Amino acid sequence: MMKKYLYTIASVIVLSTCVNAQTPAPDAGKNFDKKFRFGLRITPQPTWYSSTENNNKPYGSKFGFGFGLNMEFRLSEIVAFQTGVGGDFEGGNYSFRNDPQNNYQVSYWQNNAGEFIEPKQNGSGSELRTSSTGYILKDRTIKTTHVTIPALLKLSTNEYSGFKYFGAFGIELGLRVKAIAKDSYYNSYTYNSAGIVTSGINGAGPSEQSNININKDASLIPMRLGLNVGGGTEYRIGGSTSAFISINYFRSFTNLMRSESKFLVYNADYDIPAGTTKYYFVKQNLILSAIRINLGIMF
Repeated sequence: MMKKYLYTIASVIVLSTCVNAQTPAPDAGKNFDKKFRFGLRITPQPTWYSSTENNNKPYGSKFGFGFGLNMEFRLSEIVAFQTGVGGDFEGGNYSFRNDPQNNYQVSYWQNNAGEFIEPKQNGSGSELRTSSTGYILKDRTIKTTHVTIPALLKLSTNEYSGFKYFGAFGIELGLRVKAIAKDSYYNSYTYNSAGIVTSGINGAGPSEQSNININKDASLIPMRLGLNVGGGTEYRIGGSTSAFISINYFRSFTNLMRSESKFLVYNADYDIPAGTTKYYFVKQNLILSAIRINLGIMF
């Protein structure tokens, strides 16, 4: 999927360059590049996850969206430093291995308020089966909101009949402000205050649940760092005002989630004589990628 998006980027940029390349304008650069410019962007973007964890695998992409303020500081006739601040809404899907015969089946528990219950290692397990619901996970769709700050070097050509072409590369810092999930289940079981199952017997429990707050199982540090590279063109409307379109590839360097979940369990060993339980927690590794189609205006 990533290769398909990258081929599309290359084709768009090469085609636009071939079509519009002409003799440089006589006054190129005089008004196009002030020392400081600012602008606005909107960013439709397909996003997806990749992972090094083989048991629980990402699949498919989600259509996200972003917006923000761009700021540009010219360092020379062809080089500028680009930054800004924005909001980016991203996400992706992944599925959980379900192999009970080989002791791998992902479960978690919530109390009546919809909050995750953390299993107590070497405890009796009663906290999981008292006024709670246990879920056997099938698939999860994650949606996140990040405040993003890019730090890019922008390299531009001279102006050709009102057009300039540019490439940009650098890093992007993101602050996670929201992470929610929609889960689908193989089954779920609801327990009353006495620990007796009241619903979910014979597969009759809820099959899915939305708007689950997963921030407590996300990375302890709500910051991410990633690579941001791309290119595009801008057209001078008048003076220093220009409209632009660019396509950027973003890939996070950091895991969205904790490396080991606090709440998702794939297996448990019960020591009946001691009355204790040892839990095996799910390993997590979700790395976000995105193709960002930036449309905007600079002043």
